[in-house]
Amino acid sequence: MLPLLSGCEHSASRPHNETPKRAERIVSLAPAATEMLFALGAGPAVVGVSQYCDHPPAVLTLPKVGTFITPNIEAIMALHPTLVIGPSTSSNLRTIRALRASGIATLMIGDDSIEHIEQGIGQIGESIGRSNEARRLVNDIRQQISSLEERVRGTPARSVLIVVGHQPMVAVGSGTYLDELLTLAHAKNIAAVSHQSWPRLSIEYIIASRPEVILDGQMGTDPSTPDAFWATYPSIPAVQNHRVFGYPNDPTLHPGPRLGQTLEILARLIHPEAFRPAESPLVIARPPVPCRAIRRAGCE
Repeated sequence: MLPLLSGCEHSASRPHNETPKRAERIVSLAPAATEMLFALGAGPAVVGVSQYCDHPPAVLTLPKVGTFITPNIEAIMALHPTLVIGPSTSSNLRTIRALRASGIATLMIGDDSIEHIEQGIGQIGESIGRSNEARRLVNDIRQQISSLEERVRGTPARSVLIVVGHQPMVAVGSGTYLDELLTLAHAKNIAAVSHQSWPRLSIEYIIASRPEVILDGQMGTDPSTPDAFWATYPSIPAVQNHRVFGYPNDPTLHPGPRLGQTLEILARLIHPEAFRPAESPLVIARPPVPCRAIRRAGCE
C-alpha cells in the first residue's frame, strides 16, 4: 500500500477551483465517491448523487443528476453545489469543464484499484476538511485487508472465474479492482491471461481452464439462471463440486470504502475452509448465497 496522500496520475490531490474546507453542498457522480463521503461523516452535505448511487440507504431519496458518463448539468446547477466529485474517467467531459467554468469546484478521483481508492479517500478528506477521518478510514481498510490476508494464508491458490455477462461471455480480467481482490483472496484469475480488463471468453477456454470456483453476476441478456447455465458443463470442477455462486452486486461491483467487505465476500466463497461454519463474518452482514437465490444483477 502507498502513503495515504501520495500522488496519482489519474486524479488530482486538490479540487479545481478553491472550495471551503468543509464544503456545505456536495454532488457526487459515482457510487464510490458517495460512499466515501458518507464514510467520512459528510453525508449531510451531499445534496445530489448519480443514478447508480445506492448506498447507504439515505442516498436513495436524494436528487439524481444523471451518470458519470452523462451528468445532467442543469440538474447539478439547480442544486447550487460548492463541490462536485466524480471519477477520473469523467474529468474531461464537457459537463465537468462547464462546471469549472462556472466557478464550481470539482474533484475527480480514481476508484479502479485499492491504491486509487485510498488516494480518493484522502483527497476527499483533504478537500472537505476531514483529513483525520480519512486517515482513520484508510487505516481501518488496511487492517481489514491484513486480517483477511492472514486468514487465507496457507490455503491453496484456487482457480477462479468471475463472469459479468453470458452473451457474450464477459469476465473480470487483469488490471481491474476485482482482479486485485482475487489476488488478495489467494486466488488465480483464469481470465487474467488475456491481459484485458473485461475479456470475452469462449466456453471452450473456460472448460479447458477448469476453474475451481465460478462467481456469476448473471448480467447481460441470457435468460437462464447461472446454475442452470453452468449445469450443462459438468466437466468443470466448479460445477462438479457445487462451487458456482451468484454474487451480490452491492458491494462487490462498487469499489469504495467497503472494499474490506467485498474482499471477505470473495474470500469466503473461494476458501470456505478458512472460516469456521459457526463463525460470524468479519465485515459482512449476510453470508453469500448460491446462484439459484440471486436475481439478475445490475452494473453501472
